[in-house]
Amino acid sequence: MFNYIVDNFGYLLEKLREHVMLFLFSWVAALVVGILIGIVATRKGNERSGKILLAVTGAAQAVPSIAVIAIAFIFLGIGATPAIFALFIYSLVPITFNTASGLMGVPPALKQAARGMGMTDMQILFHIEIPVSLRPIASGARSAATITIGAATIASAIGAGGLGEIIFIGLQLMKTDMILAGALFTAALAVTVDGLLALVERLLISPGLAVEEI
Repeated sequence: MFNYIVDNFGYLLEKLREHVMLFLFSWVAALVVGILIGIVATRKGNERSGKILLAVTGAAQAVPSIAVIAIAFIFLGIGATPAIFALFIYSLVPITFNTASGLMGVPPALKQAARGMGMTDMQILFHIEIPVSLRPIASGARSAATITIGAATIASAIGAGGLGEIIFIGLQLMKTDMILAGALFTAALAVTVDGLLALVERLLISPGLAVEEI
């Protein structure tokens, strides 16, 4: 395996770059849309539509990642675009549900106190609800990141490139060194991204942050 890595290091770096791009485009889009869905689903008066939004979003997680990618292939063809779309759909769930659960877990007394101080609903959202909910939101983002990196490996089956291409070629050629190299780089990427997000989470959510924000 190490000989293969040394001899094909440039090729591995190129596939790593493709994998990172697949992950970043789909994860960032899911992060933005998932948080927005979580916010809309928990607004007062949106209880019924919020349940429908969460149910529709949750249905995507019940479908295996390979099936989501296959459906994207049927409607969008091959390449990075359908893969990014499929990964976006698949990583929405943890972000949406963690955002919704975090916002619903904000003590009503805090919101009532803020409203009594003259704060608007929008001010309460950004100054009370979101700061208090940062921990579950960050946890959902980390879960979605690892899910997306893993699922992106399968996306190479529809011509998306990435590290999964090395693994699939290794399987076809029965070359253990290629399989292990692709798996090693994928695992290293997942661990690195999770570590970076954990660091960001600790920086954003320092002890007493929620109290200070409130």
